[in-house]
Amino acid sequence: MHISELDELEASVSDLLTMAKVELEQNRLQQQRDRQVQEAVAQIEARLKPLLAKIEHVLQEFSRDGHQDSETKQRLEKKAADIRQEIAEAPTLAAQLADRQLILSEERLLDERITEQTAQWRQELKADLLEMIEEQRDFFSATDASIAVRGYANDLKAIGYLEEVVEALINQINSHSEEGPVARLRGSHEQTLTFIYNKALENRSRVDRAPDVQPTARHRKSEKRPALYTDLGGKVLVFGGHDRLQTAVKNRLRDSAINLMWYTEQDGLQLAAQGESQIAGGDLIIIVTGYASHSLTERAIEACRRANKTYEIVNTTGMTRLLEVIESGLKAKQLARHWKQN
Repeated sequence: MHISELDELEASVSDLLTMAKVELEQNRLQQQRDRQVQEAVAQIEARLKPLLAKIEHVLQEFSRDGHQDSETKQRLEKKAADIRQEIAEAPTLAAQLADRQLILSEERLLDERITEQTAQWRQELKADLLEMIEEQRDFFSATDASIAVRGYANDLKAIGYLEEVVEALINQINSHSEEGPVARLRGSHEQTLTFIYNKALENRSRVDRAPDVQPTARHRKSEKRPALYTDLGGKVLVFGGHDRLQTAVKNRLRDSAINLMWYTEQDGLQLAAQGESQIAGGDLIIIVTGYASHSLTERAIEACRRANKTYEIVNTTGMTRLLEVIESGLKAKQLARHWKQN
C-alpha cells in the first residue's frame, strides 16, 4: 500500500470515528432530553394536582351549602381552570425547556466537532509546510517559503509546531547559502520567522518574478480551514419545528450558499401557504414533525404531492439531526447534477 493510500485510510477512519462519536452523543442527548421532559412533567403535576384537589374539595362544599353567588367561589373556579390549563400544557412547556437545553448541548457538540477537524487539518498543514520547505532547491526560494509559513503561524502555534517548522526553514536556507549559516534564531521562533519573512519581501522587491512558494495540499483534503456546511448550496424549505430550532439551524448555515425558507406553526397557516407556493422550485423540502401541527404537516405533504416533489420527514426537536438531513440531501443533489453533466 502506498503512503498516500495510508494517509487516505487514516483520514477516512478518523472521519468515521468522529461521525460515530457525534451520533452516539446525539442519541445520548436525545435520551437525556426525553428523561428531562418526563421528570419536569412529573414535578409540575406533583405540585399542581394537590392544589387542584384542595380547590375542588372546597368548591364541593360551596355547592353543598348553596353559595352559588359567592365571589370567593368564582375566584376559586377561575383558579381551578387556570391550574387545569397549566397541567394540560405541562408536557409542551417541559418539552420547550428541555429542547432549549438540548440545542445548547448540540451547539457544544458541533463546536467540538469543528475543533477536532481543525486540529487534524493543522497537523496535515504542518506536513505540507515541511514538504514545501524541503522541496526548495535554492537560497531565495527557501527564504521565500517563510512568507507562506508566516501566513499559517497561528495554526502552527495552536498545535505547538511553530518551532519545528521554523527550524526546518532555517536549516533549508542555510543548506543553500553560499555565505555559510546566515539564518539563525533571533529572539523567539516567531520573531525569527518575522525577520526571515521581511528578508523574503526584500528579495521579492528586487526581482521582476518572485518565486512565490506555496504549500501543496497533499496531506490536507482542502487548502481551506475546516468549516461545517460552507460548501452547501440550494433552496431548502422547512415546514414545522419551533422558533428556537429555526434560529439555531439558520445560525449554523449562515456562511453557506443555502437559501433557507422556514415556516413554523407560530408563523400561522397563511404564511405557510406562501411557503407551499415555493415548493415547486425547492431543491430540498423537509417536514419537521416535532411540534408541527397536523394541519401544517398535512398541507405541506399535499403541496409536495401536487408539485410532484419528494420530501423528507424528520421527527426531531433537535438541531443536529436536521442539519444532517440538509447536508446529506443537498450533497446528493450536487452529486446527481455532477453525474448528469458528465
